[in-house]
Formats: sequence, structure tokens, C-alpha cells
Amino acid sequence: MNVFLRCCAIFLHLTLFSACTLSPKFNYTASANTQTEQNNKEAIAELFKQAHVSGVLLVKHQGKVQAYGNAVDRANTAYIPASTFKMLNALIGIEHHKTSPEKVYPWHGEKRAFPAWEKDLSLSEAMTASAVPVYQALARDIGIDLMRQEVKRVKFGNAEIGTQVDNFWLVGPLKITPLQEIEFVDQLAHEQLPFSQSTQQQVQKMLFIEKINSRTLYAKSGWAMDAEPQVGWYTGWIEDEHGNINAFSLNMEMQKDMPLTLRKELVIASLKQLKVL
Repeated sequence: MNVFLRCCAIFLHLTLFSACTLSPKFNYTASANTQTEQNNKEAIAELFKQAHVSGVLLVKHQGKVQAYGNAVDRANTAYIPASTFKMLNALIGIEHHKTSPEKVYPWHGEKRAFPAWEKDLSLSEAMTASAVPVYQALARDIGIDLMRQEVKRVKFGNAEIGTQVDNFWLVGPLKITPLQEIEFVDQLAHEQLPFSQSTQQQVQKMLFIEKINSRTLYAKSGWAMDAEPQVGWYTGWIEDEHGNINAFSLNMEMQKDMPLTLRKELVIASLKQLKVL
């Protein structure tokens, strides 16, 4: 095993953060404290290698973030959030009474990118299907001024949305680092974002993916297809039967022919290696 792979997982010590601030950058060290940690680093790096993926997986446990994969420098690099922004989009919309999880957004027969989007969808269903047109409609209902105000208030990534309210998370200028993503989703999982508890709980439910044994997976995928190179995300958390939470964020370079399920599969396999699942 070469030195690069042996050093591919890192510890990132996070200070306590406020409920409404996402810190821009963190320092990290490349070291393993135990043989088990070293084995986990190497095993997960091999998962990425076998999948022909260049990426980083951040996992937070007991206030400490550890990075795995074969491109850990991505942890502090800002990328277009793509559909992971749907989490904040929904929070803003629900908080300001522009929408609700049950609100139905009609399909008018136009051609859409995926057949699963070509039907009437509730906001919650559109989260599961990652239906871009629904969340673009929500963004237009929110409006550019309120959207800019809220993205800046939360300090989501670089907090820059430009002048077009319905595509800034798809093509820029909004960008966010994987470290900022995991901090954001960890705050959401603990209901510590600057939104009402009710709003955060509603969005949590919209992010439910599945039960895996006694644990529950909540997550949101993202694929920045217009970026060069393309960027993939899978960000969320695992909650065990005692309410303990492990947040995670996968960020990787995507290829056009990659299966849609690869991001989730990599996360699940890695979390099983870490015995989080």
C-alpha cells in the first residue's frame, strides 16, 4: 500500500459552531491513532479505487470529523451543491409559508429529464425523486430577495446566488465545501439550524431514505452535471435506535456513465466498514 493511500483518511477537529454559521475552512492532520483506524482508511480507499472514483467521504462522530477516500483535499474545496441545496430550499420555503411537504406541484405535460419527474409531485415526493423543476418553482415562489437574505443568514457555502433565483445551485455562483455540507446537515439532524424546530423536523422527514436494521438513513444526493468535471454528492446522517447521529458527506468526481446509485452504494459500504451501519 503506497503512502498516499495510507494517508488518505484524515481527522478534522471542529470547534463548536453556532446555530446559524457555517465555518469556511478547517485544518486537519493526516494520522491514524489506532491500527483499526488505519485498516479502515485503507479499506475505504480501496472501495473508491475499485469503483474508479476520485473522492472524499467525511463522517462525523462525537464532534470529530474524519475523512476517508483517495482525494481528501476535496474536503476543503468548494463545489456547486447541485440538488443537495434542496434541503435549504425546502427549509426556507416552509419557514416562510411559501410551501409545505404536502403541497402538490402540477406537471403540465412538458418533457422533463427523467420520466419520474413527469407527473404531479408533492414537495416531499420531489425531494425523494430529486425533481429539479419542482424546486425551481419553489425558488421562484421564494423570490430572489428573500432567497439571498436567507442563504446569507445561514451562511451556506459562499452564500452567493447571483441574479437568477432558479439555477444558482445548479450552475453557480453558489459553492460549498464538503466540510461545510457536513456541518450543515449535522445541524439539521440535531435541529440546530436557525429555523423553527417544526420546519427542521418536516425537512428531516422528507430526507428519510430507509431503515437498515435498527438504524435509519436520511440523505440527499446531488449531481452537478454542468460542472467540469462533474461533481457528485451524497450528504446526510445515520440515526441509531438510541438517537445517536453520525453525519456524513460524500463528494466525488462524476462521469456521465456512472450509475445513479453509485454514490449511495459507496457511502453504505464505507459506513459498514466503520460499523456505523
